[in-house]
Amino acid sequence: LVSLQSREKPRGCAGCNGKIRDRFMLQALDRYWHEDCLKCACCDCHLGRMGSTLYTRANLILCRRDYLR
Repeated sequence: LVSLQSREKPRGCAGCNGKIRDRFMLQALDRYWHEDCLKCACCDCHLGRMGSTLYTRANLILCRRDYLR
């Protein structure tokens, strides 16, 4: 979770390509995301709400359950 400074230029979301104007944004895999855009590629769960750990396999972002499966 990264705080967006009020004078900082809005960053682009890696999920939807929209500008992130929220007070907070997520940073994962050297990219920035809206909280609702960072989802597991398999089950669509919101990874920002599940903790601070995410997993990757074959260029997919996954929750722990789907990574282990």
